[in-house]
Amino acid sequence: MEEETFFYCQECNGKITLDQLALLNEGKCPHCGSLAGFSTNPKGTEDGFEKARVLNDSDFLNGNF
Repeated sequence: MEEETFFYCQECNGKITLDQLALLNEGKCPHCGSLAGFSTNPKGTEDGFEKARVLNDSDFLNGNF
């Protein structure tokens, strides 16, 4: 069974699923409305930008993540 991937708002640390991330309105966090972005690491756990990977629409459509 595949583990579900969660994404964390980099402003409020709100947690969402991949399906919720794909349905976001203009990329805004559903918890706080921020455009700060999302990471698979909760806010403040480490410098996530060292290993960051940018995903675009084709990645989500093709399941390349």
